[in-house]
Amino acid sequence: MPKLFENAFHYAAIGMALVDLDGRFLRVNRSLCQLVGYSEAELLATHFQEITHPDDIDSDLAHVGQMLRGEIESYQMEKRYRHKDGNFVWVLLSVSLARDEAENRRCFISQIEDITMRKTAEARIIADALEKQRLYDELRRATAEIRSLQEGLVTVCAWTKQVRDGKNWEPLETFLRRLGLKVSHGMSDEAAGQMLNELNRPDQS
Repeated sequence: MPKLFENAFHYAAIGMALVDLDGRFLRVNRSLCQLVGYSEAELLATHFQEITHPDDIDSDLAHVGQMLRGEIESYQMEKRYRHKDGNFVWVLLSVSLARDEAENRRCFISQIEDITMRKTAEARIIADALEKQRLYDELRRATAEIRSLQEGLVTVCAWTKQVRDGKNWEPLETFLRRLGLKVSHGMSDEAAGQMLNELNRPDQS
């Protein structure tokens, strides 16, 4: 039976580790080594705090403290480990506390599941939603600006070739250039010429 449990630990499809009460790795399996890119010897020479993302340390240690004080029997959290290549991998960490026959605390038993692909997909969905919201906000602002222009263009003076936009008069050519930039992203010379010709007709006042 001990051999069976030994094999189950070593060949588990997810990362497995025994960690002492200070955070030093006591035993690790090959799945964990593959997940973080370190050899067994490298992991056994370090503590879990050293390969944990700085933003996840406080939460992890808070759970550890609760377990050591007897407030909880186990905990589960999503966190990031620093891969040997410098990148971070997301994992689902499940931890319980192992005790001996006299109920003395011996070590932590950690199960580590790789969830990097799921977290990447979630981040992509959030980014897409934010981009859609940004485009919607831009469209709403552009629509409001166009409506404001439409409501403000109440006077055109053909004789002086000026346009009153709200309270201010400006040359028609200036207005056409501004209109092209803000509304149509480029009014053609032909369209501008037609408007000028229309304003120059003798029956205009």
